[in-house]
Amino acid sequence: MMQYFHWYTPEDGSLWNTVKKEASKLAAMGINAIWLPPAYKGADGTSSRGYDVYDLYDLGEFDQKGTVRTRYGTREEFEAAVKAIHESGMQVYVDVVANHLMGGDETEKITVRKVDSENRNEFISEPMEVEAYTRFTFPGRKGAHSDFVWDHQCFTGIDHISNSDEEGIFTIQNEYGEGWEEVIDTEKGNYDYLMGADIEFRNPAVREEFRRWGEWYYNAVKFDGFRLDAVKHITPSFFNEWLDQMREYTGRELFAVGEYWAPGQLDLLLKYIEATEGKMSLFDASLHHNFFDASLKGKDYDMRTIFDGSLVQAKPFLAVTVIGNHDTQPLQALEATVDYWFKPIAYALILLREHGYPCVSILICMVQNIQIRTRKVRIQR
Repeated sequence: MMQYFHWYTPEDGSLWNTVKKEASKLAAMGINAIWLPPAYKGADGTSSRGYDVYDLYDLGEFDQKGTVRTRYGTREEFEAAVKAIHESGMQVYVDVVANHLMGGDETEKITVRKVDSENRNEFISEPMEVEAYTRFTFPGRKGAHSDFVWDHQCFTGIDHISNSDEEGIFTIQNEYGEGWEEVIDTEKGNYDYLMGADIEFRNPAVREEFRRWGEWYYNAVKFDGFRLDAVKHITPSFFNEWLDQMREYTGRELFAVGEYWAPGQLDLLLKYIEATEGKMSLFDASLHHNFFDASLKGKDYDMRTIFDGSLVQAKPFLAVTVIGNHDTQPLQALEATVDYWFKPIAYALILLREHGYPCVSILICMVQNIQIRTRKVRIQR
């Protein structure tokens, strides 16, 4: 599979047309599936990479957040790109960001409690009434595709209060409790909260809306699988239910790979696989960081240990092996860029290995091509 985007993909709306143009070439190179970025409208409009989700139903169709198209193009261009991928004999994996919404349309008066940012299970305030942008009405869409309105009952927490200068992380007090949902990761006490308005999956109306949206999205695009964003921050029970629903609805064993980024913590990946009953693969974050370490240590690295502690070694049929992604690029929060000299070795290790599902990054291919062309120019000179 190939990740056909990166964090610095231009915001000129050209990506979907580029995918359409390059699809047959990618298939001829031996690519079997294309992982596309989030196709829906983000809170930052054309600057959004799609991970600051505003409206899951707006694929570049409605005038919202100052634009009709997304960073990558219009809905028509997106559908044309998917069609070209399929006609070239490849599959399409769509990026599903289910953890949060951002860019709310209206404020609500809600009750919250502030928590310690390093121990989210510890309250450091009494309940207080505040105003926050927790109501999403999508006025630009005017009820098309779905008339569901998100409000504070749909969220577990926020990090911004509109009528106060106080910053921090706040749990929303609603009928589903005052605390967080259960997740595998115990970092920061409970790592349910990541950003924005954190989605409340204990609310059955939220789960039902995600079921409706998944079916609508499939009918619109006929994708073949999912890349699931930030799964460490989402209760496994949601994905168990949702993936079963999607596979039953489509009558297909849709592929799914989750992003549970926990380098060097194979035990957490294995716990998540157990909690999700093997319904999804996971990116092999541990192997990626082995590659990263090897590229830094050079001759001092023992290559006999390169697969030690990796998911592909422990669960070969549920591991997606990767050299890098948009989160590990320079200047990103999870920056851990494998040095360029080691990338051909790392790719040989995942592409020639029997086990694991290799994921190739379009950015890395671009960088390698630039370096190769640069070397040729220097030789000619």
